[in-house]
Amino acid sequence: MDPRVKAIRDDVLVGSSTASVFEYCYSDEELAEELDRYNILTPREAVQYARDGQEMHLEQGLNQRWGEDDDPQLLSYNRWKEALDKHPIAC
Repeated sequence: MDPRVKAIRDDVLVGSSTASVFEYCYSDEELAEELDRYNILTPREAVQYARDGQEMHLEQGLNQRWGEDDDPQLLSYNRWKEALDKHPIAC
């Protein structure tokens, strides 16, 4: 397996069993092609790319919410931001 893809698959926030966009929408081969397309060369850059992409996905959800403080989209986004602080990139 491509080491960049393995780093993403092993990441606690966007890897396997996280329900992230990168888990459900990309096969390993497609993910490696995507990383090549954007000239992402290292495992650390790959994880940062995946985390940035997941955050953008969550931010898009904020545009569809009702505006209440307990909207699921806002709660999900806030949990994501807290998780980013707790789990720096490990590779």
